[in-house]
Amino acid sequence: MEKTEKKKKRFETPHTLVIIVCLIIIAAAATWFVPSGEFVRYEDPVSGETIVQAGSYTSEGTNPVSLLQVPVVMYQGILEAADVIAFLLIIGGAFELVNASGAILALCRTVGKHLKGKEIFVVPMFLALFAVFGTTMGMSNEVAVFVPIGITMALTLGLDKVTGMAMVVVGAASGFTAGLMNPFTVGIAQDIAGVPLFSGMGLRAVLLVILLVVDTAYIIAYERKIKKYPEKSILAGMPDEKDFVADKNADEKITGRQAAVLVVLFGTLGILVYGLLIYQWYFEEMAALFLAMGVICGFLAGLSPSKIATTFSAGAKGIAGSALTVGFARGIIITLENAMIIDTISNAVALAVNSLPASIQSIGFFLAQTATSFVITSGSGMAAVTIPLMSPVGDLIGLSRQTLVLAYQMGDGFSNLLLPTTSSLLGTLAVSKVPYGRWVKFMFPLFLIWTLIGCAMMVVAVAVGY
Repeated sequence: MEKTEKKKKRFETPHTLVIIVCLIIIAAAATWFVPSGEFVRYEDPVSGETIVQAGSYTSEGTNPVSLLQVPVVMYQGILEAADVIAFLLIIGGAFELVNASGAILALCRTVGKHLKGKEIFVVPMFLALFAVFGTTMGMSNEVAVFVPIGITMALTLGLDKVTGMAMVVVGAASGFTAGLMNPFTVGIAQDIAGVPLFSGMGLRAVLLVILLVVDTAYIIAYERKIKKYPEKSILAGMPDEKDFVADKNADEKITGRQAAVLVVLFGTLGILVYGLLIYQWYFEEMAALFLAMGVICGFLAGLSPSKIATTFSAGAKGIAGSALTVGFARGIIITLENAMIIDTISNAVALAVNSLPASIQSIGFFLAQTATSFVITSGSGMAAVTIPLMSPVGDLIGLSRQTLVLAYQMGDGFSNLLLPTTSSLLGTLAVSKVPYGRWVKFMFPLFLIWTLIGCAMMVVAVAVGY
């Protein structure tokens, strides 16, 4: 009895909202010590982008944010992230209607039968597929809609939710980072740097291949570990999520209604890809598309209008708490913006790189971009700030603009699956119902591996005169 009482409790990762609130408080506390300041910005007449004038930073003393403002910025964050939150609620409701038909589970059972014992091929297949989406159309926020399929497939094959989520989001992030034809990061950065659009694709293709090989090995190693030792799963000790778990007593054959639902589902995903590529759709169009898909699938599944409404509401309700974290996380950036210290941080990073020995400045550029991504979460926004800042430094030490863009794209992309300020990550975790703290345990070692790969790529880029 005494031993039981004295036994230390296992450390539990705080709830995501607790982590976010702590970060807002830390950001607010920092504003009392970090001086505010800003750069002169101007619109590039060629690209139309608003970019920073190098060497124009001026400091204006501190502009502290009171801790009493923490609840205010959390509310403001919800307002600013309203489009993302509304999109996630609709995604939750729409996929609840698809799940009500049992179509995805039936499909995954059917495919799983043929892949039983061949799970090792599923991981690279999913990674490669979503890497293509990431590297061509810059898929980030949109990846959340594909995650339920990856999770259902993983659970059907006896894997866990984290594996299913990783097969989708890690692949998309790797493609996004390599950015062979990513218009939102590489395209904008190369335009600002004065480099031909999508030039230097060869080395970026090598980067993509390396990332996919490493990703595959990492995820398969994790999958084999938890199959042998289930208690080592990242989600060990959490209640089973029934949303994605198949009913063992259900019929494995795909019914006519389920087949019709699958046609609508994959037709919707096809329309989504087309709309993103051709018409540059954003949350409004995507939300409307999935709302229509959910209602149609509900009718095809044989649900009455009232049952469709209650099922949709249940799906949205299940995701509401997690979706709010997206808004609260936006409060971190609002705090830094209100105190006008984002430019201060960016300027400090640029000065730090400039002070490094020439032999390691290329690696310093990459690590500086990674550090900057913690406060500037928008890929295009980071390009507008950091490329003009870093270009003069790079020119002085003989670092090509192409190599500078490479440093930027890796610094921006690698952190997207780790930072709690990234709406795409929090949105995906909301859909997956995977706690942020648990995800960090899985992702942080891979992030460190990616960082080492990034350092090596910078050395190679300088050596080959990229």
